[in-house]
Amino acid sequence: MKDTLDFVVIGAMKAGTTSLFEHLRRHPQLHLPASKEDPFFSHPAAYARGWDAYIERSFFRADPALKWGTVTGQYMVGGLWNELNSAGDANFCDERTVPLRIRERVPDARLIAILRDPVERARSYHRMALLNRWDDRPFEQAIDELLQPEALEDSRRHPRQTTGYVTWGEYGRILAGYFDVFPREQMLVTFTDELEQDPTRLLRRVYEFVGVRTDFVSDSIGVRYRVGATEQRVRLLGFQSPLNPWRIQRALAGNAVAKQLWHALPARGRRRIDRVVARAAYEIDLWNRRAGADPVDVDRVTLERLRAHYAPDTHRLAALLGTDPPWQR
Repeated sequence: MKDTLDFVVIGAMKAGTTSLFEHLRRHPQLHLPASKEDPFFSHPAAYARGWDAYIERSFFRADPALKWGTVTGQYMVGGLWNELNSAGDANFCDERTVPLRIRERVPDARLIAILRDPVERARSYHRMALLNRWDDRPFEQAIDELLQPEALEDSRRHPRQTTGYVTWGEYGRILAGYFDVFPREQMLVTFTDELEQDPTRLLRRVYEFVGVRTDFVSDSIGVRYRVGATEQRVRLLGFQSPLNPWRIQRALAGNAVAKQLWHALPARGRRRIDRVVARAAYEIDLWNRRAGADPVDVDRVTLERLRAHYAPDTHRLAALLGTDPPWQR
């Protein structure tokens, strides 16, 4: 069985990774896991289970003749995801930790980043946090708290869902870790603007970079995924989504009879069910998100503070890339 990845889309989150995933998974020469979010290198629990377990679960029965890859936005948070030990102390890791892990396991993999205006990314992530009930702070309050020096340092050292609105947009800092570890020819940095304005052209670049046919045109071109969701179609008993198969699966996992029946199934059958659940959960999540007007007008002063915060990092990013990013132009 093949035991390596040919490419990894490393993020950033809320920058178009879902759309990129949907386009790439339709290419006949590529294979991606059923679910977009399938992290290994950034998540301590998955990493502890080992590479063989990850490959067996995520690429079970995948054709080894295809190019294998993942789209995982959590690889662009600048460290390990919510890394806390049993005592509650954080194990420090820097921007090179995840790149070094990737290089150790898949040294020849092609890495693809997609970046969005960091201010717009922060707003989009905050909307998602409200939608999923990860956070209930107004945007201005969240940004004011996260721009404090102590909060910035904590967020960089200990990436967590409710602390990443600001620091996950520091692309220059985060990508510097990748450029320190990987040769430049293994890195492709793209932008959300390119994906929105000319997706066919951008995908040709990605296909060429990965090493597959560039003349393939996906039937997903023109479709935008998870755009501007500000509410959900269905809520019940306070749950994020009552139709989410993951919730049903987790509930059954706590039932002794269901657990006994589950372990009585052959390993192949359990993996097949896991893939079906992952795909169904993803499709239902897409359906359940409903777009609408931004319910809150964001204070201009807050946006200007964010823009000022990102200015030095944007210059650092431009120096890495040899060109200004679109939001700087």
